[in-house]
Amino acid sequence: MFFSFLFPVDSRYFFYDMDCFYRGSLENVEFTLTVMYNKKKVMTLNSTEGRLIGYNEVAEKWAKKFINDTQWLDFKINKGINACRRFVKLLAAVDQTVKPKVKVRSLRSASGNQPAMLICSAYDFYPKPIKLTWLRNGKKVTGDVVFSEELYDGDWYYQIHSHLEYSPGPAEQITCMVEHLSFSQPALFHWQKEPLSEAERDKVVVGVTGLLMGVIIATTGLIYYKRKQTGWTSVQVLELRS
Repeated sequence: MFFSFLFPVDSRYFFYDMDCFYRGSLENVEFTLTVMYNKKKVMTLNSTEGRLIGYNEVAEKWAKKFINDTQWLDFKINKGINACRRFVKLLAAVDQTVKPKVKVRSLRSASGNQPAMLICSAYDFYPKPIKLTWLRNGKKVTGDVVFSEELYDGDWYYQIHSHLEYSPGPAEQITCMVEHLSFSQPALFHWQKEPLSEAERDKVVVGVTGLLMGVIIATTGLIYYKRKQTGWTSVQVLELRS
C-alpha cells in the first residue's frame, strides 16, 4: 500500500510517496519514503536498510547531513513503521467479517382481529450489507413485513430488525433467512414457540380444571334428568301357588 502527498511551491512541486510493505506480521513491516521534485526522484529513505539516499548533488548533501543525525533518522523510521502498522490494523479490520447473532421471537400473540407479530433481530455483524427474508413453510413472505435500517453500534458492528405480522396456522414453520458475507450460504433461523411462563401455566391448569368440573357437573345432571324422565317404578311379583 502507498500514500502520496503533493505540495506546490512557486509553480514547483514536491511529491512525497510513502510505501508500506506488510509480510504477514506487524513485526515484519517495511516502509520507504520517496521525495520527488518536479517529477524527478530526489531522495529515498528505507526503514530496512536504515539509510537515506540522495539522487543529485544537493540531495546527497542533505542525505549525508541527516544520516549522521541518528536520533532524527531513528525517529523518522520509527514514525513511518508505526504509521504503516496502524494502516495494516485498519485494513485488517475492514477485511474482517463477523457473523451476526440472530434471534427470532414473538412480540405479540394473535387476539381477535389483531394478527400475531414476530421479530427477527441480527446483532454484532460486520460488514454492513445484510439481507433478512421471512419464509413461511419454506416460501418467501412478501407482505406484512417491516424492516429497519442497519443501525451502527458504534464499535464497528451493526444491527438490524425485521417484523412480520401473520395469522397463525396449524403445524406451520416460520423461518428468518439471513444472507451475509460471513456466511458461505444463507443461514436459516426457525421460530420456536417459547415455553409458557409459570403464571401462564397456572392459568391453563385452572382453565382445564374448571372445564373438567363443568363437564362432570353437566354429565351428572344429564344422568339424573334421564332417570327422572324414564319414571322407574317398583313392581311386586306375586308367586302363585296351587
